Amino acid sequence: MDHPDTTHLELVVHKQLQQCSSIFLALADPVRQDIIMILTKHEALNVAQIVERTPMSRSAISHHLKILKQAGLLTSSKVGTEIYYSLDIEDSVTLLKAFLETTEQILVLKTPGDE
Repeated sequence: MDHPDTTHLELVVHKQLQQCSSIFLALADPVRQDIIMILTKHEALNVAQIVERTPMSRSAISHHLKILKQAGLLTSSKVGTEIYYSLDIEDSVTLLKAFLETTEQILVLKTPGDE
């Protein structure tokens, strides 16, 4: 039996994958994973406070924070002269869930059933 036409879903999942690419890249690095885990335990931290909790230099942490922020995983707010970073993952989680749901729909349609 032929597989159902999944062309439309494949176009959707391709677009979703493009939207999630920066998230995947940001999450792929162990240092950025550590930063996310640190921020899960704190409402907001500045660069110096994050550096205290890692073996990395201030410039390295700043670089990783920039990537996480560009990926939409962090937000920042300025308090006096300090910039505080906090997790802001709701939109990213929504994008990732949509990608996974569409991928699952394609797999279900392409998997032969009990015929």
